[in-house]
Amino acid sequence: MKRALKFGVLIVVVLALVACASFSQNAYRSLVVSQQTYDTTLSILGDLYKVGKVTEAQKDQAIAIGKEYKAAHNEAVAALLVYETSDQSTEAANKAAYQKVATSAAAILARLVAFANSFIGGKK
Repeated sequence: MKRALKFGVLIVVVLALVACASFSQNAYRSLVVSQQTYDTTLSILGDLYKVGKVTEAQKDQAIAIGKEYKAAHNEAVAALLVYETSDQSTEAANKAAYQKVATSAAAILARLVAFANSFIGGKK
């Protein structure tokens, strides 16, 4: 489980560092990988809950962070679509708006991953 979490985080970092593709391609890839990281993290937390390593209150906390992430992720997807349809006069502002919400989504996802790591020997 710990390897899967680390692998998901590594993928997000690698995609963020890719410079050869366009901004939009990198943004879409980052959103896809962050969604996969979210799915994997919740799956791991669900497994831990089933075996009694996560309490009901901790499960509720994970779900709350997950809902917060999903809202931010959906906002980032919408912002990227706006950027994609921008004309030159609004492109820079729309790119900045996407980056702001994507950064927020990434920070929330990092909180969720850190929360999960606290149950599998990682640092919280």
